[in-house]
Amino acid sequence: MENGIANILHRGTIAVLAGTHTFDRGQRCFADGRVVEVEGVKGELHGKVRPAEAGRAAYVVRLWIRSEGLAYECTCPIGVERRFCKHTVAIALAHLERERADAERGLDVLREALVTIPAPAMIDGLLVLARRDAVMADALKRMCLDALSRS
Repeated sequence: MENGIANILHRGTIAVLAGTHTFDRGQRCFADGRVVEVEGVKGELHGKVRPAEAGRAAYVVRLWIRSEGLAYECTCPIGVERRFCKHTVAIALAHLERERADAERGLDVLREALVTIPAPAMIDGLLVLARRDAVMADALKRMCLDALSRS
């Protein structure tokens, strides 16, 4: 997905837009596995949510960015009134969970690759990164101090 929506779509943003009651209901909707589809297309987020009542059509949700911020629509009665509904919350949470899982898989692949690097080469590489990035240097120093204090 393009970075536009990913830059503003966070749990906190969703909670503020939805309000506590709607956010909680959307979390339950997501946790109950009612999100049947979620995908990012050209900076927008599209999805479908299965209704709690059997025999009804899935709700169709869309989130996108406008100059004023995050825009949304849903085919449920609340969404038709242009209010942030539980289905919109559920789609946003499903997207965030998918992004988290993708990032975690990426770290697993990175871990597998890192263990193949000989220790001296790893140390040299980390020092190069530390010279370029003061935050990285500080994090590495803290990591070393923590390791020394446990010894």
